Amino acid sequence: MVNNNVLTKNGTQRIIFTDLDGSLLDHNTYSHEPAALLLNKLEQIGIPVIPVSSKTAAEILPLRETIQNQHPFITENGAGIYVPSGYFSAMEKPDRSGGSLTNLSNSPTREVWLKFLDLEAAEFKTEYQTFYTLYRQEGPEAISRITGLSVTNAILANQREFSETIVWLSTESRKLAFIKTLSAQGASIHEGGRFLSITGPVDKGQAIQTLTELYRRQNNNQHCETLAIGDGKNDIAMLEVADSALIIRSPHHQPPHLQRSKNLTISQKNGPKGWVSGVTKWLQTF
Repeated sequence: MVNNNVLTKNGTQRIIFTDLDGSLLDHNTYSHEPAALLLNKLEQIGIPVIPVSSKTAAEILPLRETIQNQHPFITENGAGIYVPSGYFSAMEKPDRSGGSLTNLSNSPTREVWLKFLDLEAAEFKTEYQTFYTLYRQEGPEAISRITGLSVTNAILANQREFSETIVWLSTESRKLAFIKTLSAQGASIHEGGRFLSITGPVDKGQAIQTLTELYRRQNNNQHCETLAIGDGKNDIAMLEVADSALIIRSPHHQPPHLQRSKNLTISQKNGPKGWVSGVTKWLQTF
């Protein structure tokens, strides 16, 4: 059951939706350590921290254990929405997972997107690789090499359910043509800090709105105050729809451009250090 301590004195529920790589986790080391104390404090005061990532469920589950997080989480750029069974008192959709997590996703499977790429991206076939192909041809070491993940974590990164990760090898102009071509055929192409991802008509923004509505229902439609945190283009949708947005500065690319200007902060520091300073500033507005 959701912790009722997330309600403040004026009946507003605070929720943090956060990207992982390059935001809560260091871009190079994947460490959350600078944010460990603040994560613990947020848990104590009842503000749920919801991971919203391009990562797979297999990757996020052990991370949740490490940071002692038992809240819902969003995978594969919004394609997967997982809620611990019993977390909310009423769920309209049945549990598809058969276990301790309820999966709210209606997204097509990874296999659908692999076939889609074969059919619709034939003209680009020498200009990209997929995690699936790399893993099949060279094993998890190939994914480890291009991501910096350990071999064990590379295996988890390949356990995609609703999307496929694409390593782009060609020019920027050809990448734009690739995205335009596949988008015209109904796919969604999300661009993160390092890779592209192909999935259905979903994004992180839609996913956080789904969870926010569940929080509202849980607490009799009380107001929710949401903070979205991210560093890349695939975070734009949730950064635009949250009540407040925190962009984490990256040493590798420019901050994503948003339409909004109100309740928007860009961190001075990178990764989890920027996460801590930005969240601390947000907490001081209460």
